[in-house]
Amino acid sequence: MQWDHLKTFLTFLREGSVRQAAKRLETTHSTVARQLKTLEADLGGPLFEPGAKNRELTPLGSRILPIAERMEKDAASIDRAAFAEDTSLAGPVRLSVSESLYLSVLAPVLGNFLQQFPMIILELVMSDQLTSLPKREADVVIRITKSPPDNAVGRKLADSPMCLYAAPSYLENRPKLDRWISIDYPLSKTPAIPARIAAAVDSAVAATHMIRMGQGIGMIPCYLGDNDPDVVRLPGFDPVPDMAVWILTHTDLKTNPRVRVLLDHLYGSFSDIRPNIEG
Repeated sequence: MQWDHLKTFLTFLREGSVRQAAKRLETTHSTVARQLKTLEADLGGPLFEPGAKNRELTPLGSRILPIAERMEKDAASIDRAAFAEDTSLAGPVRLSVSESLYLSVLAPVLGNFLQQFPMIILELVMSDQLTSLPKREADVVIRITKSPPDNAVGRKLADSPMCLYAAPSYLENRPKLDRWISIDYPLSKTPAIPARIAAAVDSAVAATHMIRMGQGIGMIPCYLGDNDPDVVRLPGFDPVPDMAVWILTHTDLKTNPRVRVLLDHLYGSFSDIRPNIEG
């Protein structure tokens, strides 16, 4: 029995399909299917009841599930312990950050980090989700959130308000009833002014692009709007409080030298870029 096969079993259950599990594991559809079949052969019985979705566990599957989850936690603990004992300033360190925050304000900061520490390989994970620190999906995460996870340590570095933005070209020919660029996010979804929804997107970066093109008004983070020379704040509107920017790592990883210098660099740089985030 191989741990990779149990890991595939857990990922398949969480992702809901072989295809999504393969994407998560960065492997192929056929590899996931083969590993599940191999695991069943090793265990001497089926793990899933037959059916269209094939995700209902058999008694055997139900019995091994909590054991596999404990093994997963132990494997992750071993991985974190080994990484924490690595005392070299040369090698990889993985940072998870949203693409919008990176492109708007963090790219120069991380560029300076690479110049100062040329032997460190900075692995960037572009994600808006709170990447799992216990599983070492990242060593350090920068997240805009209200509630950082309990198993993480770090600092709140800035507030992240939102405001209404439009392109100058839109304001020059502003319609009687404004057009609203809706984002799938509570503050941005419904019009904050009298307006009709002209477009609905699930990405603040895409919404900013549409605003820049003069297609409507939208509520976007100040770090996006204020750092885009082609959009302006809607006159007469102040920023609206929303979330905060946190830098976090797992308590087991904070002693790793590469994690330490990355954290220190980010802490030191945020005093300069905080105004660009806080509007």
